[in-house]
Amino acid sequence: MTAISRSRGRRAVRTALAAGAVSLGLAALTACDKPSPNAHFTLGTATSTMETAPDCYGHGDALGVDEARGCLEDTSDVEVFSTEGGETLRVGVDPKIAENGWLLFVNGNPHAIDPSYTTYRSFPADQLYAAADAATLPGQSEEAFAGVVQITVAQVSENYDTEALMAAFGSAQTGDFGPFDEALFGQFEGVWNLQLEQKEH
Repeated sequence: MTAISRSRGRRAVRTALAAGAVSLGLAALTACDKPSPNAHFTLGTATSTMETAPDCYGHGDALGVDEARGCLEDTSDVEVFSTEGGETLRVGVDPKIAENGWLLFVNGNPHAIDPSYTTYRSFPADQLYAAADAATLPGQSEEAFAGVVQITVAQVSENYDTEALMAAFGSAQTGDFGPFDEALFGQFEGVWNLQLEQKEH
């Protein structure tokens, strides 16, 4: 074997090894959790930009009822904003969240059932506190948000349908929660949580 052929052989081996390393690297990146879009919260001088918890974003797929409710009702390790009377909570979302629409929840209850398709909305904090005292949804534990006021941005899928939700609400009131849960929580693709507390004076 000549020196030239040996050199070509070594180059071929190095090229194959490099290609293999790139393939392994891409596979590792695919296996890692991809970042979620961000939700942005501002109140007075306080501001926060956050991704979801790793298991609370479906990357284009619905989370499923149990996972969605678990993310919605998770009150641990949630950032807290302190509020004064008359302040306004400003909520911004990345365009990916607004694409199919998003809902705002207060202590697990939807502030409205029609989704927002804008990337920015504002909500008077006093109204959010009042909404926290509203009746719970059918099937929701009254202890889920004991002692907290939790604000949730929920990205919904393109299959979210307010008419189907309202049709299922009647059966939920009689104890058949399945259709209602699927029409609401089953359409969640992402969940972002924030808590509010009133400043002490």
